[in-house]
Amino acid sequence: MGLKFLTTELHESLEFLVEEQNKTEPQKYFISGPYMMAEKQNQNGRIYQLDEMKREVERYGTDMIQTRRAIGEMNHPQSTEVNPVNACHLVVELKQNDNYFMGKSLILDTPMGQLLKSLVKDKIQMGISTRGLGNLTESNQGKKVSNFHLICLDVVHQPSVQNAMLESILESKEWMVGGDGRIVELSEHAFQTLQKNIATLPKKETDMFIKEQLLNFIATLKGAN
Repeated sequence: MGLKFLTTELHESLEFLVEEQNKTEPQKYFISGPYMMAEKQNQNGRIYQLDEMKREVERYGTDMIQTRRAIGEMNHPQSTEVNPVNACHLVVELKQNDNYFMGKSLILDTPMGQLLKSLVKDKIQMGISTRGLGNLTESNQGKKVSNFHLICLDVVHQPSVQNAMLESILESKEWMVGGDGRIVELSEHAFQTLQKNIATLPKKETDMFIKEQLLNFIATLKGAN
């Protein structure tokens, strides 16, 4: 089963921090506060399991935060790819505090970073939104998320009501995370598999082999819908 594209906003106030190591170096600007929440229904009606979120945060910390690749964008792009052109912050810390995960981010010296710095300096309330993949299961408490894969953490201002249609379209698709960490839509993965198999045609019963590969490809597409 493929994974659904999920965006989840946590509208908690972020704190604006200014740090200065010494007088010869420029000041650094940070935001900090609650970044993620588990075991409670959020604004999207979803519930993330604490153990699973903790495990995924540990992976994200090792793969992304420690390697200084944990950038986030402004105002919730509906994409499985993070665009460095629109980066506004770099997550430098993400730690568990009960069912919350508290984060700290360096505000980047980029056009979007400068915009974010101006907004938080003027006390405009900003929040953090997770962008990821996962499976949804209906329950009495809400939609439970499993197999969660965190893509990035974005900074948002308005709730994503205006993005509800785009999100529903993306949720109708299914995705997978490859062994190399690359996110691929299942239909694209199925086509790549078809191309690879067709490239290695057997010497005998070629027509039957091609027919089987095409039928497998069609079955994969039907299973993703």
